[in-house]
Amino acid sequence: MKIQAKCDTCQRDFLLGQIGPESDAPGRCPFCGARFSRHYNSQLIEAVENAEKASAYFLNALEKVRSMETGFQIDEEKLAGAVMKHIKAPS
Repeated sequence: MKIQAKCDTCQRDFLLGQIGPESDAPGRCPFCGARFSRHYNSQLIEAVENAEKASAYFLNALEKVRSMETGFQIDEEKLAGAVMKHIKAPS
């Protein structure tokens, strides 16, 4: 899954992968060049890569469960709400 974010400086949307280790300017906005997390740049790059891998793994696992005849339904609203609550939680 591609994770989308918005630059606080230029307000443009971008994919986290665009600031990852394969980027032309890792840790910087692909549009305005603003440096993200200036004090933790190497950790940010690693965290971005891990977040994208983990989200893909999570969605793949849910798809496997959904494709089985389990006899139950995943509560999608509660799942999405829990994810949103975690993402928006203050650090």
